Amino acid sequence: MRRAARHTNGFIGNIASVAFLIVALLSLNHVWNLKTVLGIQIEVGWNKILDRIGDDRFNLYIYVLNISTFFVYWTIGLAYLLMELTAWPKCLFQRKVQPNVVIDKEKLFSLFRVNLFNQCFVVVPYSIFGYYFLMYNGTAPPVREVPTLLRFVADLVILVPAQEIFVYYTHRHLKIHSHCTPEIINEFLSSLQTNYLYRMFHHRLLYKWTHKWHHEWSTPVALSSMYNHPLDQLIGNILPVSIGLALTNSHFFTQWLWFTWSAMRSLNDHSGYRLFAFPSPVRHDFHHQKSTECFAVWAWGPLDYLHGTDKVFRAKIAAGELSH
Repeated sequence: MRRAARHTNGFIGNIASVAFLIVALLSLNHVWNLKTVLGIQIEVGWNKILDRIGDDRFNLYIYVLNISTFFVYWTIGLAYLLMELTAWPKCLFQRKVQPNVVIDKEKLFSLFRVNLFNQCFVVVPYSIFGYYFLMYNGTAPPVREVPTLLRFVADLVILVPAQEIFVYYTHRHLKIHSHCTPEIINEFLSSLQTNYLYRMFHHRLLYKWTHKWHHEWSTPVALSSMYNHPLDQLIGNILPVSIGLALTNSHFFTQWLWFTWSAMRSLNDHSGYRLFAFPSPVRHDFHHQKSTECFAVWAWGPLDYLHGTDKVFRAKIAAGELSH
């Protein structure tokens, strides 16, 4: 009972902290408002960047967004991989979640091949589709316009839950079987009709051919965050990140920051290292070990808590078997 009370209090405390942060940011809206000196400096700096790289919408949405995101992904991902292969620097390597597990070097070629394929033939085509969808709507804010802090936070209030909900309900586990009977197919179709995309990529009908790729890395490395079947990459990775942008009609400035942060968060979740002030990857690391637990994006797993899909994980934390 005491453990349950501690978990409940911790969950409520996390929600209260997020609520406090949102209120605090909203109260500081005037700091980022374009009428203030800081707001003007941000907009001037942003426009200087656009003066250098150009403000053509197609180039920005297709080339700039993808190149900058891929640069962040490969730079940070390869740095993590180098640390994994060399066990250096020692002070950081000691922060590894599973220190006794050694990476299988024979899987690296496949890792690079799948990542590059997904970036070139899934991410880039999707960004082209997204660009023309945006232009068809014709409501996108000017690319040189910087959002106020109020608008930026309002976008995040939608972007963050949208990603969490979409990832969780396309990812949650249903018992896995290696064969597909008519009963299983009917069950799958029924689940789509009644629960939309609920439990999608851990459903027995899809897991073997899609998400199982990702779980080949039972001890993930940062670059394995994009080691996915193309369908999984599209629906399980790209859509959750971008669906909120369609709902909010965000500024390009916001989209650039959101995609950059999302790439960094995904790398951290799969890195297997507790570094600096980044959220602990222990929860997602545990998901790769036990694919029936911990499906949420956020480190404190609100939907996992709500649905009880992190009970084993929380029990191990409480028992001291895992350090969060």
